[in-house]
Amino acid sequence: MDNAQKNTYCQTIATLDSSVQEVAQKASGVERKYAEAVELYATTALPMRTIAEICGVTPRGLSAHIGRNHRQLLYDRYGLDAADSDAAPLQIRPRKGQSLKTHLKYKDAIEASGDMAYIEYNMSGIARLFGLNPTALTSQLRVHYPDVIASRERLRKRLGLSGNAHRGARKESADNYDEAVRLYRNSDLTISQVAEKCGVSKGGLVQYMRFYRKETIARKEEQRSEARASSAPHQAGKMSGNGCLYGPKPETVERYAPALELYRTTFKSIPEIARETGVSVAGLRTYLKQWQGEAGRIDHRRSSKASEKYAAAIASLSVNARPISAVAADYGLNPEVFRQYLKANAPHLIPSGCSSREKYKDAVREYATTAESLKSIAHRHGLVYSSLLGYVLRNCPQERESHIKIVGRASEAV
Repeated sequence: MDNAQKNTYCQTIATLDSSVQEVAQKASGVERKYAEAVELYATTALPMRTIAEICGVTPRGLSAHIGRNHRQLLYDRYGLDAADSDAAPLQIRPRKGQSLKTHLKYKDAIEASGDMAYIEYNMSGIARLFGLNPTALTSQLRVHYPDVIASRERLRKRLGLSGNAHRGARKESADNYDEAVRLYRNSDLTISQVAEKCGVSKGGLVQYMRFYRKETIARKEEQRSEARASSAPHQAGKMSGNGCLYGPKPETVERYAPALELYRTTFKSIPEIARETGVSVAGLRTYLKQWQGEAGRIDHRRSSKASEKYAAAIASLSVNARPISAVAADYGLNPEVFRQYLKANAPHLIPSGCSSREKYKDAVREYATTAESLKSIAHRHGLVYSSLLGYVLRNCPQERESHIKIVGRASEAV
């Protein structure tokens, strides 16, 4: 190994040592930050949110730190065995379904509900045996273990133990919630929006659907999963992956409402409207494009103004077919904007020979024979620089070599 290689090797080792030290310092800093909270979590039964508030840290950060670096404390708090392979993948708070804490709370009572030894007890009796609220236990069974209740009732009826109590949704509940369920099923509204529109309790509607309309909830979950998995851009007013309608926040709508009204009813430019209404130009452009779509551009007066602007150039082009850039130069128009207008409103007037080669011919010739930058040439010819650059990179290797040689000779001369 020569001296240069040794120096490179030593520099690499030093860099690695520095990175390791930096990571170690960060790790020790994190431990110090959460040390008090971890101690409280290990020695008390306080909820994690309360501990986080006491210690001045975020509940999310504390939860992640304990789950990542002190998982044994989770096992200890919830009575799990770290050596149990079934416990490793358990989630304390899963995205949906029973949480681990709830599962442990109701586990014994739920097992008893399906045990023949407890068949003589009704659900209230089983709940009292295990010190639980009867309504809460029944809700857990209905939502997460519906087969237990059904099989238990069939068996009790066969044994003559059934109390002939009403089972299933009551008529008044069905009358109260069925319209809301239909609206939720056939629209993209959220449960909160449906409950408000139908004048029913959100909590009651959620419970009614979880008990008696599981297929509606399952269908909505499928729609949300498809929305999350879809690579297509979200559309305003359509359901997104979190179950809410994709759209701007109410405060955003309120902020841009005056600007949107001016955009639709006047001929003022976007920068002028932005200055007048006190919003940013970029923010207004994004709002119009993302949330208003075509609606933000539906303005017949604006369209008629554009028609007047291009009328003479279009009349000339219809009489004398020639390159669009030449027509734009004659009438003082931006060639690219004029070309886009023709594509949208008069595509039959676009000359058939107006290919990319024809479009960029003069600019490419100047690029190959001068030291002027491609950006400057594009600006002078009224072309979009990125489009011209892409065309040159794809189709003009010889012209590029010629331009590089000319630039090199110019540099040497200097």
